[in-house]
Amino acid sequence: MRRRSGDFTLRQLDTFVCAAHAGSFALAADRLGISQPAVSDHITTLERHLGHRLFDRRRGTTGVLTREGRDMLHRAETLLSTSRTMRPEGGRAPAEARQRMRLAIGNRARDIYLKPALPHIYQDLPHVELTILPTPLASEAAAALDKGEIDLLLCAVGHPPLDLPNMRLLDHLPLRLVAAPAMARRIATGELALDDLSFILPTVRGAGEAWLVRQLTRAGIRPRRPIRHLDFADVIQTMVEDGLGVSILMDERTAPAIAAGRLVPFGPALAPMRQIIARSPRAPRATEAVEQMLLRHGARSGLS
Repeated sequence: MRRRSGDFTLRQLDTFVCAAHAGSFALAADRLGISQPAVSDHITTLERHLGHRLFDRRRGTTGVLTREGRDMLHRAETLLSTSRTMRPEGGRAPAEARQRMRLAIGNRARDIYLKPALPHIYQDLPHVELTILPTPLASEAAAALDKGEIDLLLCAVGHPPLDLPNMRLLDHLPLRLVAAPAMARRIATGELALDDLSFILPTVRGAGEAWLVRQLTRAGIRPRRPIRHLDFADVIQTMVEDGLGVSILMDERTAPAIAAGRLVPFGPALAPMRQIIARSPRAPRATEAVEQMLLRHGARSGLS
C-alpha cells in the first residue's frame, strides 16, 4: 500500500484503537456513536497515510490486527494518552455530541446537490444525524426556518421570498413548454387549442408547485382538463415524448431531447425558476459545514 503524504487525525487514531479493542468495526461504531462505514473510512484513511494495512479484513470474518497494526496500536495508545494530558485541566475532551440536522430539499436538488455530497457528509461529519424533509409551502417557509423546524432549505422557487434567513440565490432555472413533434405541429396549425392540452407537471412540492400552475395563467393558458402532477421529471418527459400530454420542464433536462428531435418547444416564453438555499438562525453548528458541502458538490456537477 502506497503511503500518502499528510497528517492523520486523533479521531482516526481513536477509531482505530476502539476497533482494535472491540474486535469488530460494528461494535466500535456502536461505542463511538457513528456508522460502521464511517469507522471503516477512518481506518482506511489512516492506513493510506501510514502506507500499510492495520487489519486483515476478509469477507464474513472479523478483522484481525496485522503485525504493523499491533505495533501501531501501542503507538496510537501512547499518542492518545499524551494528547489527553495536554488538554486543559488534564481531562479527556468529550466526544463531539451528535447533532440532528433537518434538511428540507426539493427533488432536483436531491440529485444535483445531496446525492454527490452524502458520502462526504457521513465521512467528514460523523456526529451529524441528517433528517430529510419535504419542502414547505412558500407561505410557511419563513416561519419553519425562524422556529428551527427546518435547519436548512434547498429548493427551486418561483420568486424567492426576500425575508428568508441567511438566504442565497444559487441559480436561475429556465423553463420551456414542450410537446412531442406531432402534437407540436397540431398546436402550431391551431388544430389543438392550448386550453385543450393535457398538462403533466412535475411535483415541485411546496414553494414551486403553485407557481408552475400560475405560469400557465400568465401565459394565457387556462387548461380545461385537470392538471396531473408526477414526482419524476424523467417519467414525465418520456410520457410527453410518447404524445401522452405536454409539460413545463427545465431547459437543462429537455435540451438533449429537443436537439434530437424528440421534443419541440411551443407557446409563450416562461419566467425562470430560481434555486435558493436558506439557513435557520437556530440551526446547529454543523449546519454551515453541511451547507458548504452541498454547494461544493453542486458546483462540481456544473449545474449550481
